[in-house]
Amino acid sequence: MSLFESDQFFSDKSPLRDSQRNEGLQYETRPQQARMAHEIAASLARGEHLCIEAPTGVGKTFAYLLPMVFHAFETERPVLVSTHTINLQEQILKKDLPFIERLLGREISYAVGKGRSNYLCLRRLSQIASLEQRYFAGEELSGQISTLLNWVQNSQNGDYTEMDRQLSRQLWNLVCCERGNCLNKRCRFYQKCFLFKARRRLADCQVIIANHAFFFSSMAMRGKPTAKDEENQNSSLLPKLSAVVLDEAHTMEEVASSHLGARSDTLSIRQLLNRLYVDERHPRLLANDNCLECRRAVNELRAQAELFFARLLDWLQQQSQRPQPLRYTVPNHIDNHLDSLIAKLLFELKKLSGSSEPEAEDAQELKLIIESIRTHNEALNLFFSMRENEYVYWFERFGKEGREISFNCVPIEISKQLNELLFNNLEKFPVIVTSATLAIAGDISFFQKRVGMQNCPSLLLDSPFDFERQVKLYLGQNMPEPNSPQFLPEAEKQIEHFLSLSQGRAFVLFTSYSMMNELYENMQGFFAKGGYQVYVQGGEYRPRRMLELFRENEKAVIFGTASFWTGVDVAGEALSNVIICKLPFSVPDHPLIEARCEMIKFRGGNPFLHYSLPEAVLKFRQGFGRLIRSKQDQGMVVIMDCRVKQKFYGRFFLESIPKCPVEIF
Repeated sequence: MSLFESDQFFSDKSPLRDSQRNEGLQYETRPQQARMAHEIAASLARGEHLCIEAPTGVGKTFAYLLPMVFHAFETERPVLVSTHTINLQEQILKKDLPFIERLLGREISYAVGKGRSNYLCLRRLSQIASLEQRYFAGEELSGQISTLLNWVQNSQNGDYTEMDRQLSRQLWNLVCCERGNCLNKRCRFYQKCFLFKARRRLADCQVIIANHAFFFSSMAMRGKPTAKDEENQNSSLLPKLSAVVLDEAHTMEEVASSHLGARSDTLSIRQLLNRLYVDERHPRLLANDNCLECRRAVNELRAQAELFFARLLDWLQQQSQRPQPLRYTVPNHIDNHLDSLIAKLLFELKKLSGSSEPEAEDAQELKLIIESIRTHNEALNLFFSMRENEYVYWFERFGKEGREISFNCVPIEISKQLNELLFNNLEKFPVIVTSATLAIAGDISFFQKRVGMQNCPSLLLDSPFDFERQVKLYLGQNMPEPNSPQFLPEAEKQIEHFLSLSQGRAFVLFTSYSMMNELYENMQGFFAKGGYQVYVQGGEYRPRRMLELFRENEKAVIFGTASFWTGVDVAGEALSNVIICKLPFSVPDHPLIEARCEMIKFRGGNPFLHYSLPEAVLKFRQGFGRLIRSKQDQGMVVIMDCRVKQKFYGRFFLESIPKCPVEIF
């Protein structure tokens, strides 16, 4: 039934034609959109997965939303749409779904899915003033708690992101909902609980909108074996789903990687110990007389931890003054010096929890802390022993002055895990994976293999845009090589030339902050003389505000790095020029990229051809795609990297973008 309804919606009798008369919209029949919607509806009906590349202009959001909505109606179970960017989530929530409701003349219930740490815990808030004064100066504490208390009186959702005045992350961590620290119906705040309200909204709605981080975190949690299956299931906010769409899927490998491994860090361990016991004036959970041995175990572990962390920090600072990731490569080169003392503490805590009957709230929090400490110790043991062969391990410094350390254990490849979690999942819901850029020179197999979809059907749609009319491509064949000392001076001259041609209205895309900042400083005289408004990433404004200013001002220019290559949409004349300074090859100095290249080489492959080049081509396609967002858009794309013409691999970049007129410089 949903297949028939979807086909009817995109037929000659589409209600979109009526919407054109009623709401002044410029609707055009797009065969690619109708084909995409049909194939998705057919896959949903068969319960099959599908991978689709849908170029900009196809209208892919509508092409998957309509079949998904009809599928939710038919199955009476929710569907989930996951995106990478907030912009697309907001478009779906505030524009697309309300519009579809009006077109269908039928109410659609939808809600945002978020992780539990986004929600305020009223029980923990009630405890905060007396518990956490150690960590804040008096005025700061009272000011932030006052802000929190005033906000919660009027908040409907208890969602951190809805606060006008943002709290310190440290304070929020002390009052947010936590996995394992929930009394459920035994809690005196249960009827008002923001988390359970959110869970009920998701269970009752037809369409859930989420981001990839939340979705993959939830799926990873479901995939972990546990003796308490019911507790594990309840730890996820997601109800049982009937189908999933992963949009902006070109990012899913990187996002999923961060949720499918293990991690520990020095800050979290310190905070867990402080929640148990600080000192005699702040005894926390270990205040009773029968907690003496536990308090001793906490103090012993804290002393050992501070010594161990200080020595690790000294060693890391000797390797590099900058807080950059450092790969750990020799199993058991460093021992987990906390292991025995953590085991002693856990033994004492379990004795305590089994021999006494503390208040329900304290018992639940003690249970959470025991489990959290155990999980951190497992991650540390995995890290230092390097027990998993196909993982990569690295230290990373973070926090104030880089004085905290994280211990990261990540699968080098996640295709097998994603296949088990999603594409060979026992729940058997169909997964639709889509993006504007998944293929390389018309071949989608690289992407499918990386994410475990190699046995799933795929579809590549063509673009509805006339690139030969709308775009002119400038190729810097005669430019110096990017690593040449002559490149920056020549790049400066050429950027000035092409900015003059387009009168600003340009994105200048870089692969490194150092090159971007150097050129920005060198070109100040040109910008001032020409009256250009230039916004540089990492400067005065955040990316969202940079885009707002870019749209508002004439002769505006953005100097941007990673986040401006993808997920940024500026339609019309405001953006008429995209300048790509270097082909976006990743520097293989991050431990994860380095390990992926090593694995490919070990298997007899070529890391450049089988990983670095395909990754760069996909990112290049994203950068190119910033320019044309509608059939009315026109402009130029400038590639200043001579390798696109001089090297054998340059053709993979050029064959992966639409044909358009070319001029060499």
